[in-house]
Amino acid sequence: MSTSRRRRQAGYTLVELIVATAIGTLVLGALTSIVLTTALTTNVATSRIDASGQIRTFQLTAYDDMTLSNVPAPTGCGTQANPCTSQPMVLQGQRMPNVATPTPPAQYIVTYTWDPAQQIVTRQAGGAGRTVAQDVSVYSWYIDGNGAHPAVVVSMTVTVNRYNASYSESQSFRFVPRAAAQ
Repeated sequence: MSTSRRRRQAGYTLVELIVATAIGTLVLGALTSIVLTTALTTNVATSRIDASGQIRTFQLTAYDDMTLSNVPAPTGCGTQANPCTSQPMVLQGQRMPNVATPTPPAQYIVTYTWDPAQQIVTRQAGGAGRTVAQDVSVYSWYIDGNGAHPAVVVSMTVTVNRYNASYSESQSFRFVPRAAAQ
């Protein structure tokens, strides 16, 4: 066999291997960066959706209860200067039954409480309780009597931590309960 033919079949040189390894390392580094960025973005998006969902669930539930209730009576708190935080919000009213024969209205009592240790807001009605919002890091409510009708203002912040991503969403709701019976 000739010398030139052996050189052509000898394989890669050391320089070619180093260049190929460097290019491979750059490509793998870029792919790793893309995968990690995508995972972080997915975690933030999921956290945002979870936080918005918790706030929306609370809003819809409380709105339904406020339409059946009178303005709650604050006990030691409940003003804009002194909002209630750990005190329960008790909503009372009357529910008209949907029947053909006239019947007296049924008493309606719902209580919302916030547990700062577990970061949940629960709704108690008729002996049954259920969680209406989770991951609630800040919660307060007060009665605003400055308008034509008194309103209940509820403020809450939901903070969702997911893996290496965190997202907080704060919202204030202004509910106008049914006017009290004269």
